[in-house]
Amino acid sequence: MTLAAILLLVILQPQQEPFTRLTYCREMPRGLYEKQCLAVTPDGAGESQLKRRGSDQVQSTFTLSSSGRAKLLSVIAATNNLEDGKNYETKKKVADLGRKHVSLEMSSGTREADFNYSDLKEVNALSAFFDGLLNQQTLTLDMETAIRYERLSVPERLDQLESELKVSRIGDPEALIPLLDKIAQDQRVLDYARQHAEQIKNRLLMPVKGK
Repeated sequence: MTLAAILLLVILQPQQEPFTRLTYCREMPRGLYEKQCLAVTPDGAGESQLKRRGSDQVQSTFTLSSSGRAKLLSVIAATNNLEDGKNYETKKKVADLGRKHVSLEMSSGTREADFNYSDLKEVNALSAFFDGLLNQQTLTLDMETAIRYERLSVPERLDQLESELKVSRIGDPEALIPLLDKIAQDQRVLDYARQHAEQIKNRLLMPVKGK
């Protein structure tokens, strides 16, 4: 969906009370991480808290791109500011997919939702967006570590990033452009990895140019 289409959807949504901060946490029943959290404000400024099993929690900040911010506002508006958050959990018997906790702060108070899986498409869209941002943050932190300490692993991490982009498991692809630029311009990184980073960046820029 283009940025213009997302902005149109936001404009067409019924007027709602503005929020000041949204927090999304996901507990992981298995895998490297036991808990991942994001907090983001309406202007797209965010912070993540990622807890690996057996390791200390890692915090980092991020900024959504213009299209990422538009998507943020759209998925929140679609839930009517978590208006029915107490009823998000499905009544079906579903495996443990990792509990999600969403908290939306507004001047009138805080709305919350806690669920494992929902049948509501707008809730699934919200979860997919934030799960994509969490995935993006873990990949970004791993890439930053590779650039500093394990430059020979940068090509493999770029392959992983490209695979996640292809299956739409990245929440805000355009926000990756500064990182890809950093790799492409780093003379210490292998040439073919730098070229690969440039190719991925150019593919991300293509729909932007066409808007």
